[in-house]
Amino acid sequence: MTPGKAIGSAQVGAMVLLIAIAMMAYLDPLRDIASLAGRDPDQGYLLFVPIFAVYLAWLRRTRLYELSFAPSMWGIFIILVGWIGFVLGGMYDVRFLWHAGFVFGVIGILVAFLGVAILVPFGPAFFTLFAIVPIPGDLRQMVSIPLQSNATWITHFLLDLMGVYSIQRGNALEINGVTVFVGEACNGMRLLVPLGLVIYIFVFSLPLRPSIRALLVVSSVPVALLCNTVRLVPTSIAYAYSPAVAEFTHDVGGWLMIPIAIAVLLGLVRLLEWLDVPVSRWRLVTAS
Repeated sequence: MTPGKAIGSAQVGAMVLLIAIAMMAYLDPLRDIASLAGRDPDQGYLLFVPIFAVYLAWLRRTRLYELSFAPSMWGIFIILVGWIGFVLGGMYDVRFLWHAGFVFGVIGILVAFLGVAILVPFGPAFFTLFAIVPIPGDLRQMVSIPLQSNATWITHFLLDLMGVYSIQRGNALEINGVTVFVGEACNGMRLLVPLGLVIYIFVFSLPLRPSIRALLVVSSVPVALLCNTVRLVPTSIAYAYSPAVAEFTHDVGGWLMIPIAIAVLLGLVRLLEWLDVPVSRWRLVTAS
C-alpha cells in the first residue's frame, strides 16, 4: 500500500456512516437472515457470526496503527460486485448472492478507505463475515446425506464394540426393537457448520504457524464427525432403552459438542508440541 496520511476521526466517521447506509440498503436480506436464525435451530449460529468477526478484528486492533488513509478503487469494485450479486440474486431468487451483498459492501467500504492492505491483517475477520450467509438448501442436503450415512455406520460399529446389539438399516439403527433414525436423533449437518466456525475462530485466535492453522481447519470435518458420534451413541441407547430421558440426553449432548471440539483441538496442539513440531509463531500478544 502506498503510504498515506494517518486515519483521522473524519475518515472513521465516514466509514461508519457508509456502513450504516449499507445496512439500510441491504435491510431486507439482513432481516431474512435474522428471521431464519430465529426460527430454524440449525441456523441459530448466524446470530453469533458478527460477534466472532468483531472478536477476531479486536485481537488484531494494534494492526490499525500500521494502516493509513489510502483510498483504493478496488473497494469500489468490491462494492459493485456485492451490489450486482444482490440485484441478480433478488431477480433470479439466488438467495446466496442476495444475502452476500452486504458482506461485500462492508469489506468494499473498508478497502475503499484503507486500501487492499487491510485484507491481510484483518482477512480472518472478513472471511468470518461470510459465515452469516445461510448455506443453500441444496448444498446442505448434498453434505448432510453422506454425513448421516457415515455417522450411522460409525455409531453401529461403536455400539457393536460396546456389546450393544444393533441392526443398521440405511440411516436408521434398530436397538432393542426400537428404530432410531440418525437424521432425527442427531443431524450431522447441524453440528458441522457451527463446529467448523468455532474451530476457525479458535485457530485464528492463537499465534499459530500457517501450516498448523491449515491442519486444524482441515480437521474440522473429522472433529465434527467425532463429536457427532460421541453424541449419537448415548442418544441412540437412550432412545432404545430409556425413552423418558432420550430428549434430555440429546440436548445435553448438543451442549457438550463445542467444549468437546475445543478439547480435541487443544489435545491435537499439545500432541504436536509433544512431538516437537513447531506450532506457535511466538507472537504472544496478538494473533495474525
